[in-house]
Amino acid sequence: MIKIEYWNSYDILDIHYEHSYRNRFYLNVDVKKPAYVVVREATENSLGESVNTFLRWEKQYSFELYCNEPLADAISAITLHDNVWVTLSNGYSGKVKDFLSEIAWTEIDGLAKVNVTFVSNSYTVNGQSAAGCN
Repeated sequence: MIKIEYWNSYDILDIHYEHSYRNRFYLNVDVKKPAYVVVREATENSLGESVNTFLRWEKQYSFELYCNEPLADAISAITLHDNVWVTLSNGYSGKVKDFLSEIAWTEIDGLAKVNVTFVSNSYTVNGQSAAGCN
């Protein structure tokens, strides 16, 4: 089981977030082992060497589930919120930086296949501080 908890710092989607209201639900899903995504931008110096100008490292998790339309609606709207926390079955709990979902309707009426990815950690290195990171 994982726990997903999300809220916003102001009212959105006709949901009133005053008085510390939070959405919370549990899903019985298998979270896949993390993928490590690296985004690198570099320029070439006069010696023909690549010099990093930007580096971002992300630890990205994913899971999939089949659900009905109301739950698909809720999951797809999570990305609009500025506070998203996920607690994994191993007890790790952290704020999510990117929570994205893809919804695909199945041949069974009202049943959606939902693929979710979320980033738990990311680090960015810019400009001169990236020069030594090859």
